[in-house]
Amino acid sequence: MALLVLSCVLVGTFWVVPYLPTNDGPEWIFATHAENHYSDPGAPYATIFVPTLQFAARGFSPFYGPLEAWLGWERGLQVALSLVALLVAWGFVTLVHALHRERWAVGLLGFPLALSWELYMGLWSYVVATGIGLFVLALAVRLRAPTWRGRAAIALLLFVQAVAHVFGAVLTGTVVLLLALGRAPRGQRLRELGRVALTGAPALGILVGCIWASSTLTTAPFARDFERFPWREAVAMLPRTVAPGPIGRALVVTFALLAAAILAGVRATREETDDADRSLGIAAILLLLAGAFTPFQIPGWQAFSERFIPLGVALAFAVVPVERLSLSRRAQAAAALLAATLVWLGLTYPLHRRLAALCPDAIAGLATKVRTTGTVLPVVLRPTEQPSRDRIHAEIPILNPLVHMGTLYASVLGGLPAYTFAGSGAIYPFAERPNPSPRPLPAIEHYMKTLSSREFSHDLPFRLTAESELASFGMFYDEVVVFGTIPADVAMWRERGFVVDDESGTTFLAHFVPCSVDFTMPAASAESPPTFDVHVGAFGLLEGARVPGVVKEDGLAHFAIAPAPCGDVAVRARWGGAGATTFCRNADAAGDVVGSVTRGSSVIACDGR
Repeated sequence: MALLVLSCVLVGTFWVVPYLPTNDGPEWIFATHAENHYSDPGAPYATIFVPTLQFAARGFSPFYGPLEAWLGWERGLQVALSLVALLVAWGFVTLVHALHRERWAVGLLGFPLALSWELYMGLWSYVVATGIGLFVLALAVRLRAPTWRGRAAIALLLFVQAVAHVFGAVLTGTVVLLLALGRAPRGQRLRELGRVALTGAPALGILVGCIWASSTLTTAPFARDFERFPWREAVAMLPRTVAPGPIGRALVVTFALLAAAILAGVRATREETDDADRSLGIAAILLLLAGAFTPFQIPGWQAFSERFIPLGVALAFAVVPVERLSLSRRAQAAAALLAATLVWLGLTYPLHRRLAALCPDAIAGLATKVRTTGTVLPVVLRPTEQPSRDRIHAEIPILNPLVHMGTLYASVLGGLPAYTFAGSGAIYPFAERPNPSPRPLPAIEHYMKTLSSREFSHDLPFRLTAESELASFGMFYDEVVVFGTIPADVAMWRERGFVVDDESGTTFLAHFVPCSVDFTMPAASAESPPTFDVHVGAFGLLEGARVPGVVKEDGLAHFAIAPAPCGDVAVRARWGGAGATTFCRNADAAGDVVGSVTRGSSVIACDGR
């Protein structure tokens, strides 16, 4: 009854808000949506993407794919995340039961532990792999003298886990190896090592294929270097990486984890300790040390160190020997654990409401009726809708719920996101076609630094200049979605020619409607027609354009340059070819004549050359 009650309470945490913001989650929502609708009539996905096998990170799509097609993205996601969390929770229950039947009360901890940092970061395939890994370890613990049939079952499960997420299988396989060597007589350990190697061979094949697929990539990954957080930040983040949420709860769980790890280390030195408890206890300590001391980022992969923590936490708690207590003390421990888990899960309900409150306007905007099969450019002006937030000391460290929200909007609108996860055929469901869209793409790293700078938050002219550059890119897209705006931002986008299609507080959807420039000059200067360059700031829109001129009654030659941007536009009329040095007399030092263009006033005048 306790397990069923906790299952319901755990599932309820995902239904207390219409959408639980995560970091990478929108990317996997879009990827599964695109797989489901890839061949639909009029769907745009085949124009940009080529399907891949995605054989090393496919844990989430089998849950979400059918549910998205049946229930829609919102309800389908809530059900899928509920099932993923239950997989981890019941995997932990099964492992604890396999270690010792009288230890069952410890299994109650699996339900709050299922709400891991990786779940909130949107690393859902890895969470699925963690859940499968707990079932694998439960089977390995139960098979004290495994036959080849038992080893084949473990090999199959490890293979399935590797397909769900290969790194999860690497960690599980390592723990299986420690368990097998810990149980084998000393003279038989080399032979047992060979048997385990054969058992893990199918999963190892997935790992080798993943490494090979990644080595063939021609584009550099976003994470290029090894990176560690400063030790103060790393220490501050650790409790909430172990137990995301309120700091008090996180500290209690972290101290309990430290006590469990110390107990596991002490018991590992005692001969009377069961081999399974000893091996899993040692594995827990090694995993937790790896989580604390390995780099946060390695080339091509962010959040590396945190991947060790969920399994380390699960194993440390799983080997706590409550069965050694007297019957009455075990009953008291079970009651205490049940109360603790109910409180733990109960505090998660307001936590999820607080997470949704980080971006309420963006979540509300998902109800938009706007639809497009074109390409959507997201512009994220701040990581959350709260004016100031310390992402290191936040309840979910490093969580930036708006960073990939534009990709979720693309799946809701039916279009293509300007940015999405695509590349390695081992990890991602799609690779980009050799000649993708010719639309110019803002440099992510450059604009991330600009938008996160102090100047952007406190210097309005600096802010609007940076946004004006992004608006120049937005001219080439079918729809833009802008998050975290202030009123001056919206006014600037409107001035630049964008028509707002839908608005929800600090979030708005818009499309570009071009202006036209009426560039005038004395008729005598137009006898030798110039070529035109048009740009906004440093962003060039036209280069070497030739436009026919018409002499009107005012005695001026008029050149209609369209389509053109709106707002402050620089036009360079040049005579003499690409290396020309002849410009308008009233041009600036670069040869530009600058004017403010709107749909009601579009004249930019040249005084002659």
